[in-house]
This record gives sequence, C-alpha cells and structure tokens, in this order.
Amino acid sequence: MRLILAVLLVSMLTGCASLTQRKAAFAQSMDVYVGKSADDLVIAEGPPSGTYRLSTGGQVFEYFRTRTVLHGGSYTVMQPIYMPGANGGTWMSVPTQIAAPVSSSEYFCKLLFRISAKNVVESWTAQGNDCY
Repeated sequence: MRLILAVLLVSMLTGCASLTQRKAAFAQSMDVYVGKSADDLVIAEGPPSGTYRLSTGGQVFEYFRTRTVLHGGSYTVMQPIYMPGANGGTWMSVPTQIAAPVSSSEYFCKLLFRISAKNVVESWTAQGNDCY
C-alpha cells in the first residue's frame, strides 16, 4: 500500500514539474519579444487576429487560437489470440473492432502583446488552457 502511495506521489510531482517546465519554456519563448519592435513580432508570429488602439498611442496585439480534440470513436486493433492445436498451438493476430463513446475537448489560448507608441513590445499576457 505504501509503495502505491509513493508511486502516485512521485507521478503527481513529476506531472507538476513537467507543467512548471512547460510554463517556464513558454514564458521564455514569449519574453524574447519584449523590447523588440512590433514588426519583429509580426514577422515571427504572423499578423495578429486583432489589434486595439490605446489612448496612450500604443496598441494591443491579440493572437487567438482554438482547437477541438475528439476522443473515442471506433477503431481496429490487432488482438493476439492463442489457437490450440494438435502440435501445441500457435499465436495469431486477429483484427478486433473497439468502440468508445465520442467526446470532445476545447482548447484555446489568447496572447495579448502591449505595444508602445514607439512600436516596441512592452509586455505580454496569456490566457487559456492551451498556452503552455
């Protein structure tokens, strides 16, 4: 029982470290734009999905992406089965149809880059469940 708890604890901590590492890598990849021109950002990431003019003369560039992932459905796997015989038998692979309920998951990420009046990226923020 203690071994199972220890394995679960280690796997949970590993998952957290993995998420922390992904977040750090993502932040590092976005931080490279801070201090660069908005033109450099557009060249690297493409045109923003939206722009907003600020009263200070600056802008906010919005990059928004969304995706839907489908889970389940029907698929075929090769199932090994043992066929007994007079001389001992043999293993065979038989196609087997598997069906699982279909469901979907929605993922999105909205990145906002604050651009100064002098066309320099000042900061960025990310919102969503698919940014890392």
